Amino acid sequence: MEPWSDLLPVRERFRIKFYLDTNILVYLVDNTYSGVLQTINYLKDSNFSDLVSSKYVIFEFVGIRKKEHYLRAVVSSGGLHVNMSSLLKYRDDFNASEVDFNSVKTAIKQKVMQELEEITNNFGIEYERNILHDSLLAPTFDITLSTKISRHDALMYVSSVWGDAELKEEYVFVISNDQGFVQNCSDEEIDIALQNHNLQKPQVEWIRSMQENDVHRLNLTVPEDDVHLTSFLPSKLKELIIKKNNKFFLGKTIQCGNGARFPTDVVCFRLPANTELQSNLYLTIIGRDLDFIYSTKLPVSDFWDQIPINNYPFHKPDATDISFRPMEDNYGTPSPLPTNVISRLRESGNLVFINPDGNV
Repeated sequence: MEPWSDLLPVRERFRIKFYLDTNILVYLVDNTYSGVLQTINYLKDSNFSDLVSSKYVIFEFVGIRKKEHYLRAVVSSGGLHVNMSSLLKYRDDFNASEVDFNSVKTAIKQKVMQELEEITNNFGIEYERNILHDSLLAPTFDITLSTKISRHDALMYVSSVWGDAELKEEYVFVISNDQGFVQNCSDEEIDIALQNHNLQKPQVEWIRSMQENDVHRLNLTVPEDDVHLTSFLPSKLKELIIKKNNKFFLGKTIQCGNGARFPTDVVCFRLPANTELQSNLYLTIIGRDLDFIYSTKLPVSDFWDQIPINNYPFHKPDATDISFRPMEDNYGTPSPLPTNVISRLRESGNLVFINPDGNV
């Protein structure tokens, strides 16, 4: 991040919570898919994202990994001579004839506990704050009984937006490789159940069909798609930041005029059609490469549509090019921004938002 950016961490308003399903955690510790690993590492290192899960998902993870490590021990002990029918038959009660569970349980526990540490330490995934609380039961029952979603997935789904009894999330992006679950999340009965409990609907996507602007799709399980991640991931993250803050979004910066008389200390952006613009606004600008976030230290009192705008609120039926001059607060006196700052703010493709938090 640029040294002149707003203080870190980035305000929660402009960060996206990515909630990881159990299968994603399994892929991470096993390094199953390079695309999943690259995606999570990118999000871990970004100042605009948080990787989260829940204690319920961790309970599922522990059970799955216990079974998988036991089955691996069985296969390892018998090699090509393992009876696969017996292996499948006894997979849930840990009674395969080739391996006594008691002889490997200590090693299995050590491996699973080490994997839990990896989830937190290596991938920065926070799950301790998302707890199982009584308030989850009612919406979970409603979704389980009114849709095709299983009770397990319903609890995971609800917990993604209701981390504890006092916290209901505004915007969450759920990542899963369960195609049936993802498809069932489009059931309108879910919307009704969430509305009845005053919960926001999380956005859910399948890792085999990650969307960008509802058009471009990427498969995180196909190595051939990895080459596109460098451009896809920041574009996807910016898309989600805009969606989360849609009511505050004023557009993207554009190149200002190049004429000799055009001032070099103004920022230009394209206001979308029918978008309302008020005066005296604090603004926040996020870099097109997500390498800075800058909030104006003084409210912007004057906007220009080629000429000064006199009547507010301003809006037009077509997209409109708007300019403004951001100023610093120099001990109570407005002063121009340093050249290195204004030059970055003027770059095309930056995201411009109303800053409802005021001077930060």
